[in-house]
Amino acid sequence: MENTTEPEGVAAALAAVKAELEELGHTLDVIMFDQLAHETGIAESTIRKLFAGEPVGPEEIDPPFKDRLRFLMETRLHPDGRQYTRPELAAAAQVDRSMITNLLTGKRKPGLETTKALAKHFKVPGFFTIGPEEALLAALEPVLIEARFLARVKGQQVEHVALRGSVTGASSDLSRQLQAAIDEVLATAQSMKQSSQEPDDDPELRELTDTVRSLPASSRKGVMGALRSAVGLARKNA
Repeated sequence: MENTTEPEGVAAALAAVKAELEELGHTLDVIMFDQLAHETGIAESTIRKLFAGEPVGPEEIDPPFKDRLRFLMETRLHPDGRQYTRPELAAAAQVDRSMITNLLTGKRKPGLETTKALAKHFKVPGFFTIGPEEALLAALEPVLIEARFLARVKGQQVEHVALRGSVTGASSDLSRQLQAAIDEVLATAQSMKQSSQEPDDDPELRELTDTVRSLPASSRKGVMGALRSAVGLARKNA
């Protein structure tokens, strides 16, 4: 696998993510850098340098195949907790054991079928073929989704920042904030219900309604279920 990625392009994409997070009122603390490294195979120190705008080399963000394969062997372990052996990888890829050895030393490059078979074995489709920019943005996508939704629930004005390919890896910090915001809105709803005040007169509830309506159908169903349960309106099984 040749390194053709321009570090400047990856840094620019991450700078756009950082700018949007700052616009939404968050720092980079909401990003789980160790999880980003685990999902992409790019070292945590390299990802942090990219976010900081520090120079990195092409092989730092797009390691050669031998390094990416070793990374998977070290991080995607056998169910019993050990690393997969070379014979096991050879069997999974349907190649000779010597081929795995040559791949790990960099003496050979894998064919497409071998690459696909190894990615399937480690349950990381696209790991060897997707570019580092796409990999990082995909891993960051859940962070931005939570940040945008949190801002809307809190009633903040959010401007859309276009990122080609889009971006959505969940952050425990954002999840806690999101839950707190939803709890606050639900508490308002319950208080209004007890005081017989019309819920439609409350701007926070109108905004929450608009937010839920804007979600994809699959996400909306889950959110509505959580809301019904929280306010005691969970549907009973027939």
